[in-house]
Amino acid sequence: MEVNCTYIPYADTGYFSTLVQDYLNNAPELQQFYRFRPDVAGIHASIAQRNQFPTNRALLVDALRAQYAGKILAAKQTAHLEALLKDNTYTITTAHQPNIFTGPLYFIYKIMHAIKLADELSAEMPEQHFVPVYYMGSEDADLDELGYIKLQGHTHRWNTKQTGAVGRMLVDNAFLQLIEAVYGQIGVLPNGPASTELFRNCYTKGRSIQEATFDLV
Repeated sequence: MEVNCTYIPYADTGYFSTLVQDYLNNAPELQQFYRFRPDVAGIHASIAQRNQFPTNRALLVDALRAQYAGKILAAKQTAHLEALLKDNTYTITTAHQPNIFTGPLYFIYKIMHAIKLADELSAEMPEQHFVPVYYMGSEDADLDELGYIKLQGHTHRWNTKQTGAVGRMLVDNAFLQLIEAVYGQIGVLPNGPASTELFRNCYTKGRSIQEATFDLV
């Protein structure tokens, strides 16, 4: 498949604040407010700083293995878990709340970017190992923000009476109806049926949103 790529400067997108642009452009007046640059040199510096204090890697790996208990892991996932026990392994971490059906597209982009960056850094620094990590902010209680998805200009919203942390909310009949409403819109698209089937398999009645999001990701 032929893909055409175009480079767009951050400033031209209209989506990034002046603060973010100044950080990316290494503006002198901002340098006093951060420690590391978003480049390879900054990664080297952050590694040197990180090596100054120990961490209980075994505890981390045990917790991750408990989370993945009963899951079928790819070979690379198993290798990443083993690598986390080694002192020359570092994580490239991104975080996001459990938006239903992943929510905004950048939810997916953030995870893809973490994976790609980890691969690139592993190639750039073969003496180190980098593991991509997605941290789920399941404690977020803002259902107004997390409980909807926009598809082709139409908003599909989860109308539930549950309150509290969204990650601990349970899939109910209203959510199952929402899946079918989404299918009604995307079912005719090339990947619509497959995407809907994935939603049905992950978001089963009585299951928590955080568990469903875990499997979906």
